[in-house]
Amino acid sequence: MGINPATRLQLILAIVGLLSNACAHATVSPQISSVSRPTGANVFDDYLKTEFEPADGFDFSVGDRDGKGGYQDRATGQRYSGWYVATHFPDIYSYGIHTGEDWTGNGPPASDLGQEVHAVANGRVAFADFCGKLWGNVVMMDHVFYENHEKKQIRSVYAHLHEIKVRTGQTVRRREVIATVGQDPDKLFAPHLHLELRWDQTLDPTYWPSSNGKDVAWVKEHYTAPSAFINNHRTVPLPQRESNLILIDQATYKMRLYQSGQLVKEFDVSFGQGQGTKQVEGDKKTPVGMYFVIQKHTGVFEGPYGAYFGGYWIRINYPNGFDAIRGRSQQLISTEQQENIARQWNQRQPTLEQTKLGGGIGFHGWIKEWDNSGSRRLSWGCIVMHIYDISEFYDRIPVGAMVVIF
Repeated sequence: MGINPATRLQLILAIVGLLSNACAHATVSPQISSVSRPTGANVFDDYLKTEFEPADGFDFSVGDRDGKGGYQDRATGQRYSGWYVATHFPDIYSYGIHTGEDWTGNGPPASDLGQEVHAVANGRVAFADFCGKLWGNVVMMDHVFYENHEKKQIRSVYAHLHEIKVRTGQTVRRREVIATVGQDPDKLFAPHLHLELRWDQTLDPTYWPSSNGKDVAWVKEHYTAPSAFINNHRTVPLPQRESNLILIDQATYKMRLYQSGQLVKEFDVSFGQGQGTKQVEGDKKTPVGMYFVIQKHTGVFEGPYGAYFGGYWIRINYPNGFDAIRGRSQQLISTEQQENIARQWNQRQPTLEQTKLGGGIGFHGWIKEWDNSGSRRLSWGCIVMHIYDISEFYDRIPVGAMVVIF
């Protein structure tokens, strides 16, 4: 009597689950805490401190940095052009939900055996060892990167490797060779690179969700599609490399100015009258995110509220690309407006201010000196500085400076 398909799938997943435990107790480098908002005694130091070089961008791991380019078959000397993804994330196939992408060369099967595998970004090797059947040699790397106002971490996993060229704990640069393309020990599959990007760093090297009763929704929460992520993060900001960096913490009413990586001065500041993160025009809230100085002006300001500038105005390019994504999802702006805002923000240029998201956010003084012990919610959304601080700050800050508001 034959086995019905459902029972067969359960047996396959049970076997995969057993084989995937080969590295369950392997030594893995300690995880890095990954938080959306810095925590601890000093939020500024927590934000800037990393245990190894943060990513300045992400590239593809085979072929050239774009996942293209030719290669030479090491066995025959024949040259072939290009790479492709044979199994995508999160395809459902005979072994369950595919957790990453299987990259293979455009030549015949095995033509890509021994081709170089590159680190997708700067990072540190969390694991590098043999993991038995199905997986073979595996390397895992941790990457820290900055996105909007957040410091994040993601883990890359490279499996079915022929040679491992790094060791656990080693720091690695973007595009550095870490291994070569191989195949599973029993040669059940043609040589290829199995590449994963995991948000969850607690998972064992060979963890397989389908063998643990997880569904597609769970997989999408704990992993991400490698190609989509890499394409969306070809370049990422690196605050530590900024010549001029301003960090602002709304919770403590503090602001720090860094120049060439060194702390210059800390300032007391106040914020918008509205509580929470700015969402729309007129909510009187201060935004949260990464922005850039786009305009400076000092002197007399006309109009009924001109005196509230305190003689100084430093504008930032709110809304940014992330505000625009939120605005589009809430149908506050059009697709064209979202694309325009993202493009201008990436170029550190002024972004659209005449939308429902609002605009006109920046630094300024105040109509009179204010007391730190009084109300710290003064403005219509801007960062308010003491009159005795604003002139020095104005002189030090050039157009183009990075501003990160927590």
